Amino acid sequence: MWRTTNLNRISFIFSLTLISLLGCRQIEALHLTDISVPRVADVRDTVTLSCTYNMGKHKLNSVKWYKDGSEFFRYAPMMSPKIMTFPVVGVTLPKDQPFDCSKTTCSVILDQLEPRTSGSYRCEISGDAPEFKLISETGNMTIAALPRHDPIITGINQRYEDGDFLLGNCTSDMSSPPAMLSWYINDEKAPPEYLQPLHETTIESDGFQLRFRSLELRFHIDKARHENVRNTMRLKCLARVEQIPTATRESSIAVYIASPDDLTNQKLINYWTNSNSGHRKFTAMLFVTLTTLVCLMLATR
Repeated sequence: MWRTTNLNRISFIFSLTLISLLGCRQIEALHLTDISVPRVADVRDTVTLSCTYNMGKHKLNSVKWYKDGSEFFRYAPMMSPKIMTFPVVGVTLPKDQPFDCSKTTCSVILDQLEPRTSGSYRCEISGDAPEFKLISETGNMTIAALPRHDPIITGINQRYEDGDFLLGNCTSDMSSPPAMLSWYINDEKAPPEYLQPLHETTIESDGFQLRFRSLELRFHIDKARHENVRNTMRLKCLARVEQIPTATRESSIAVYIASPDDLTNQKLINYWTNSNSGHRKFTAMLFVTLTTLVCLMLATR
């Protein structure tokens, strides 16, 4: 019993000591805690690359940024100059932009983006002598020409009657990669038989194959399709870049579908309007005739 108790105490003390030692080593170790590299960036924007690190017991020797294995930026606080840049194809650092680097974080800005800016970006942290411990992490970035505007809907009237033929067209903004177009009727995807073949136009600009697409919608309006939305039909066009869901854009339009009661009321309005117009014409003619007769009678006296 006594031995068992002592053994338990020794085991407990040993465990605490081991945990303490591991904790101390963890605190002393060099860690790269976070790296931020946009997965997709628009060619018309600027991007910020950043990494955050914990030096532990080490002093910071340098922070280096690489693109596809080629160094383009170095921050070395114990050297002069502290900041150094190196030419790499596809990488442009703004000349007047101050760099934000310290003992815990380092960020760089890229501008004048182009297709060759796409690639693998690595942040490498090194400690000081004598160990010169290294740690690094990588993020991949793709440069795209994303759509800036919602798709344009044309050809659709504001009012239809049951049985009318509806024809509309949706055109996406130019982009690379191109957007996929979809039509929706009352939030339900339009059936394939309502759609015409997709039309695509390509323009080359700044190294990108920019493409915009058009999709035509054609169908006869069916009362059974819109009777549950109180005579209003909502048509929506969705432009979605398959690889980049955040670049999705949409446009919609509401059209009024006249009911039989509306048509009956309209006919009545037209009837009374036409009848009143005829009555006014008859009254005017009668007045002119009577006036003429009175004048003739007065003239004969």
